[in-house]
Amino acid sequence: MEDIDGKSYLEPHTGLGRCDLLINISGVESVIEFKVYKSPGQFRKGKPQVAHYAKSKGLNEAVYLVFVPTDIKFDSIKESKNELVDDVSITTYIVRYNEEKDF
Repeated sequence: MEDIDGKSYLEPHTGLGRCDLLINISGVESVIEFKVYKSPGQFRKGKPQVAHYAKSKGLNEAVYLVFVPTDIKFDSIKESKNELVDDVSITTYIVRYNEEKDF
């Protein structure tokens, strides 16, 4: 395991609102936005939001982390890598969880 020089900031001001998490590892910043899945529309609206936060920090990439309860069936959302949204490359991860067992 390697030690790295890093910091994290929860809900920092980005100049255009508050992103959920900003990390800085060896001087390189990354924006991470979290959502609990509620609907396909809410899922789609989150991508421009994270792109907006990244742009406000002068970044051209960001991570969109979407938590989906295991009892919700969906086929309209999926993980993606390097999806261009408002000139920002968004990587989307879907995290399945069981509300009864995981919380």
